[in-house]
Amino acid sequence: MKNIRIRHMRTILTLLFFTVWISFFDRNSLKEHVTVACHLHRLEREVVFYQAQVNNNRQRLSDLLTDNDKLEKVAREQYYMKRADEDIFIIED
Repeated sequence: MKNIRIRHMRTILTLLFFTVWISFFDRNSLKEHVTVACHLHRLEREVVFYQAQVNNNRQRLSDLLTDNDKLEKVAREQYYMKRADEDIFIIED
C-alpha cells in the first residue's frame, strides 16, 4: 500500500515537474507563445495602419495627377514654388 502511494507521488511529481518545465523553461514555453502572439498582434495592427497609409497616398497621387489646381496648391504650400511674375513672402509664427 505504501509502495503504491509512493509511486503515485513520484508520478504526480514527475508530471508536475514536466508541466512546469514546459510552461516556463522550455524554448517553446507558454511565455514564448504569449510573447510571439503579442508581437504578431502588433505587426497585424501595423499592417492595417500602413495599408491605410498606402491607400491614402494613392488617393492623393491620383488627385494630384488629375487635378491641376490641387497640384498647384501642393507645389505652392509645401515647396514654395511660384509663377514667374509673383513674389513670395513667408511669414512664420
